[in-house]
Amino acid sequence: MTRETLPALGYLYVALALPALIVGPDDQRLQATLLTGAVFSYLWFIASLGGKVMRFAPDGLFASVVVVAGAAYVPLQVIAVLGDPLLAGPSAACAATTIIGASLAAWRARKIPRWFGQAGVAGGIAVLAVGAVEAGAGWTLADRSVFASSLGFMVWVVVTATYLLRR
Repeated sequence: MTRETLPALGYLYVALALPALIVGPDDQRLQATLLTGAVFSYLWFIASLGGKVMRFAPDGLFASVVVVAGAAYVPLQVIAVLGDPLLAGPSAACAATTIIGASLAAWRARKIPRWFGQAGVAGGIAVLAVGAVEAGAGWTLADRSVFASSLGFMVWVVVTATYLLRR
């Protein structure tokens, strides 16, 4: 694995995290096992994204936001999936911050088209809003651990990984 191929771990994150959401609370050991691999892959993906954002915006603000929010997402999401859905909101806030920070950095550095940057910011706001509703209303898309905000974040991870691998 090279620095250029690290974003591919975003795909592995989604491939492991999605089944962990779907398995549901009936098999928490399987969920925890899947999440272990997902978290490992995700952290490497976020590290590679942080490095790319640092090159886009060398002052470090956006890279710091992306890495800190991306890392804070992990424990909140794991706890939300394994048993406390109230943390879906704070988890979505971290995901949204990651999305918006990376989108703004790439947009301002003119590494992506304006419309794509705007779509990223809008997507981050949508993830935040949906997460707030999930936490405030105790709502999930399906079962107890399938959060729409998490699925939205996973879509963004796949799109971002694809973009980073194509460059």
